[in-house]
Amino acid sequence: LWISILRLKRFPCEEYWWKEEKLVSGKRISYTWLALGYAILILIISSIPDLSPPELGFRFQDKFYHFLEYAIFSILLFFALFNSPRNFLKKNFLIIAILIGLVFAAIDEIHQSLIPGRSADVADFLADFLGLLFVQLFFWFYYRKRPIVR
Repeated sequence: LWISILRLKRFPCEEYWWKEEKLVSGKRISYTWLALGYAILILIISSIPDLSPPELGFRFQDKFYHFLEYAIFSILLFFALFNSPRNFLKKNFLIIAILIGLVFAAIDEIHQSLIPGRSADVADFLADFLGLLFVQLFFWFYYRKRPIVR
């Protein structure tokens, strides 16, 4: 039905514009929802009392888990911002993603301090920050000489 309606348009460029806008908007929404869903998943996992992750066999494995958790969150934030239709978000993805991630990491640590058997730790917050920073700097180095505005 939609294909037949689109064929009835008199100007082919309007049809192309509609498809292009729909595609860009669809990507932006899906990446934004993925980042939001992952943030909710972080809070759900942080709400589990006395949670101990699987042993990896080295000393600072809990910091590694924090680093990895926020590196994944940082990747999702990057794609949500980079695929935004707003040029401001695309051009400033580095600082915006780090700020969003830092605020969320602080909220997560405060949330953990309220859960029995869990505690807030500055070292965990630092591991979260390093996970965010590492990924964002990787993307910044990759895209710094490439045009960002599409």
